[in-house]
Amino acid sequence: MNNIMQLGKSCCGCSGCEQICPKNCISMKPDHEGFLYPEVDESICIECGICIKHCPILTDVSRCNIPKVYAAKYKDRGSTFKSTSGGLFIPIAKSVLSMGGVVFGCAYDENLVAKHIKVETEDGLYRLQSSKYVQSDTRGIYKQVKTELENGKEVLFSGTGCQAAGLRSFLGKDYGNLLITDIVCHGVPSPKLFKNYIDYMGKKLGGTLTSYNFRSKEKRGWDLYYKAENGQKSKSDYGFFDPYYSAFLYCKTYRESCYECKFANKNRVSDITLADYWGIQKFHPEFFDENGVSLVLVNTEKGKKYLEKIKDKLEIIESDYNKASVMNANLVHPSKRPSCRDSIYDGFDCGNFETYAKTKLAFKINPKTKIKKMIPLGVKRFLRKLR
Repeated sequence: MNNIMQLGKSCCGCSGCEQICPKNCISMKPDHEGFLYPEVDESICIECGICIKHCPILTDVSRCNIPKVYAAKYKDRGSTFKSTSGGLFIPIAKSVLSMGGVVFGCAYDENLVAKHIKVETEDGLYRLQSSKYVQSDTRGIYKQVKTELENGKEVLFSGTGCQAAGLRSFLGKDYGNLLITDIVCHGVPSPKLFKNYIDYMGKKLGGTLTSYNFRSKEKRGWDLYYKAENGQKSKSDYGFFDPYYSAFLYCKTYRESCYECKFANKNRVSDITLADYWGIQKFHPEFFDENGVSLVLVNTEKGKKYLEKIKDKLEIIESDYNKASVMNANLVHPSKRPSCRDSIYDGFDCGNFETYAKTKLAFKINPKTKIKKMIPLGVKRFLRKLR
């Protein structure tokens, strides 16, 4: 058997093996939970081992040692409002585009399926903004990145730690015209589970969903608040009050490899790491912003140069890793696997998501969260000023 198949559940689904295979004998196919895994046509495979040599799980990818840590906010408040936290991805992306470059990142397609796409103009960057709490499909993307790089284009690639590592492993060498940013990732639910959830939400609103934002700032500012829309109606609420979102927040539905993620630590594989700076009120209270604050880890000299290019567009202060990791645990270790993960996907594809949600995704709401929701945003602003 081809060794790539022996990865089993350790496979992160980056699809690098599919794209590197010289015989095109590897294809990514969904398992019974909806996660993509490599499937090898043994009749074509020549056992060359290239897929193994370029697998980010089976090989060691270059890491940084000690990152420089910052808290930052993009000065364009309109753009920041549409972003998950402090909006740092947008000025970085605009810097690359201004040099005639291209940007690769996660976007929803017309059916709200999360896929990596290429963006060549500033007008298209909005599709890459805000978090998508589901695994993105990267099939074919590494090949596209390599083509752009070898054509001399400046390239920005954004993804999770394993996707960033997958790209580095696929390329096999560093390119001076490539900048990689990764996010501090908790873990990813399956695309099929998310599709079933989106269909369920559409039925509740009386029509197919046209948009879904896991981190809408319209009602509660920088918080875990979602907004679902179908063109006529919308629904928004705290993630803790929703079955899919709550299961994500409590680590119940992640890909099995996420619980043993080798990229959930401070030795990053990217040039720049971005995240929410949770806990900013405690460590840098004067820098808090209800519109969001980004945590920025600069991991390489290349990352440092790019940050210097956009510094005049930012509000930025230096911080440190110990402060940054207090409420970003995945900078220290992978998410812990709960016992309910053993059976959480049982019946998820039965055609009745409401029944599945009530049984498998049942959740309890913390009384503190209920109280937090009841406090008007204006009152929260007032209370912060008194601190």
